[in-house]
Amino acid sequence: MTDSFLFSKTANAKINLNLSVLGKRPDGYHALDSLVTFAALGDELSVSSSDELSLTYKGAFASDLKSSFVVQADDLVLKAAKALQQESGTLMGALLQLTKSVPLGAGLGGGSADAAACLRLLNSFWKLDWSLEALMTLGAQIGSDVPACVMNAPCRMTGRGENVTRVDNIPLLFCVLVNPGVFVSTEEIFRMLNKPHIDKDKLDASSEPLPVFSAHETLYDYLQNTGNDLLSSAIETAPVIGLVLDAINDTGADISTMTGSGSTCFGLFKDEVSALHAKEKLKGVFPDYWVEATALKTD
Repeated sequence: MTDSFLFSKTANAKINLNLSVLGKRPDGYHALDSLVTFAALGDELSVSSSDELSLTYKGAFASDLKSSFVVQADDLVLKAAKALQQESGTLMGALLQLTKSVPLGAGLGGGSADAAACLRLLNSFWKLDWSLEALMTLGAQIGSDVPACVMNAPCRMTGRGENVTRVDNIPLLFCVLVNPGVFVSTEEIFRMLNKPHIDKDKLDASSEPLPVFSAHETLYDYLQNTGNDLLSSAIETAPVIGLVLDAINDTGADISTMTGSGSTCFGLFKDEVSALHAKEKLKGVFPDYWVEATALKTD
């Protein structure tokens, strides 16, 4: 952050610890059930005063981000800023700078996390004093993952992702993240899954309560029993995902799987030293891949 940008928020990377796809809803979206947490690392969004709304980019993946838009107005950060400006009625602008450190199309929340950070940052910068719930409601209009990213704490996502319930007592975890640099189409992965339509009674039924996750073993059992329903389709589309998971397993990770629709994979560890050792080993195996070790947020 430069001297001209005095306020910033981290757009913490989102990690789906598991992901169950219940079926296709009448509105065409898939009904999901996912335990979500957030990494300590992420993109960084900074702001300074301006009469207009504008956004600039820097960081390792800035050029990838800029080339992904037909027009910059497609950026979810700008969409979030304009939505909050309009709904709040403020006449203030903002000069925003996004330092893009997390790869695109990686299953890590990406634009949704950036948009959520924008809502939280501008709510403070413009002194709007909106509640977290109000920001989450607005975020749901921007993208399915945005409400969870606004909460920015361990939570359960249901519906198409817009229904978010905080989950307490997640034990302290560390993880290693590996992105092989291949793009996996979320739309294509869901199409390959070919889940049947889900009837309204099942949609309206309340979700089974989650176990209390204060012990690592309880959490691990739950994750092993649920898994990621998109993993098989993702490996079929990008076999390198399977190779990455094999390599993560070889580091001694307690659990390894893919986040979201991929292509980022992760391994979980109970201590930081093991995660850092895994990172170094994986960087040796995959010198051209994005590999990071991080703590996971518990609140």
